[in-house]
Amino acid sequence: MSKVNKSKTLSLDEIKNIITRDIRLGSKHDNLSDTTVNLYTRQLIKLYKAGVAKQQWSPDEFISNIHYPMKYDDASFQKTFKVQNSSIIALLMSIYTSKESLILTLNAMCKMVKNRFRDAFGYYNAIRKELSKQNKAAKLDNELTPEEEKKYISYEELMSVPGKVHKVLTETYGKVFLSRSEFDELAKAKRTEYLKLVFDYITLWLNVHYPLRLVWPSVLLAPEEGANYLQGNTLHLNDFKNVRLMGPQTIQLDSTTMSLIKSYLDFLTNSIGEQPSNLLWRIFNRQPGEYDYTNSSNSFSQVLSKLFVKYNGKPMSMNMIRHIAESHLIQSPAYAKLTNREKNDLHATWPLTRVTTRLQTERMLLKYPLNQTIHTTKRQSLLQSPL
Repeated sequence: MSKVNKSKTLSLDEIKNIITRDIRLGSKHDNLSDTTVNLYTRQLIKLYKAGVAKQQWSPDEFISNIHYPMKYDDASFQKTFKVQNSSIIALLMSIYTSKESLILTLNAMCKMVKNRFRDAFGYYNAIRKELSKQNKAAKLDNELTPEEEKKYISYEELMSVPGKVHKVLTETYGKVFLSRSEFDELAKAKRTEYLKLVFDYITLWLNVHYPLRLVWPSVLLAPEEGANYLQGNTLHLNDFKNVRLMGPQTIQLDSTTMSLIKSYLDFLTNSIGEQPSNLLWRIFNRQPGEYDYTNSSNSFSQVLSKLFVKYNGKPMSMNMIRHIAESHLIQSPAYAKLTNREKNDLHATWPLTRVTTRLQTERMLLKYPLNQTIHTTKRQSLLQSPL
């Protein structure tokens, strides 16, 4: 274990540039989107910081440990993964417990060494394959990790969280969206409190009813090439993790959600005099503004988790929201009528696509109509749940 040589320590931006460069070198034929490259870089920066804190690794030592993993015997590890353990993998598994986070970081490490450090690539790929196999088996059995179990809530409770904000708004202000005169009557501090509630309500509603990973903060209100935008009641997705693999996607938003969005945008324009270009807004430095989803120091995943703590007492990640939605789908009458092959296909595509298996699920529901006693909104939930 060596000490950091401060005279040679690179800045964090320089380390990010090196990591990003290596990822692009290993993926030049894969057409990774900028979103994916940035995601991989963030994962490896977290791993780098852990290496500095726990191993006193210098930037060069960190990169070297990825290129040339320092392996050692570990009987338990070798029994599971059929390869030796290493300092970099032990570090990785000390900071991530979720298989999905481990796989994501290993994806990034594979890109860093692909086509240049073949032994390292084969090593990481072997571990990644075993973790993916375990993760798929857990999904088929609908298992939760101990950490997820602590955060787990029912589908009904999940869907009720936006309603808790709605209740506060109506009980405190008499309605959700105030008119211009009603808003102007509020004291300045009260205006900020009120706007925060409105923005929280919209954010929670959209992410609970359409769990689109971390897409919503980037949604624009006018068409723009290569961007995510809302046009009429159609959500156009052109910038998400697997867009290179899946191609652009479109989603038809339901009438209730569109009615809410229309009222919300009318409120922004007419009641507080804004001309929004982004759908999601927030309060920052006591001022309303469009959400800057590129701000890594205050990432949207953290914002979402804090909103669930604030209104429901438990943190909630997008992965967990999607898991709860998936569980709800599994318990539906339509799912019970699927063949084992169709069930396997549905589960296999869920963690792979991350953004949408809506068309597949919609076809499933058309082929296997829900029991007529189930309310129409339940059917809509099934259509939305895998997004």
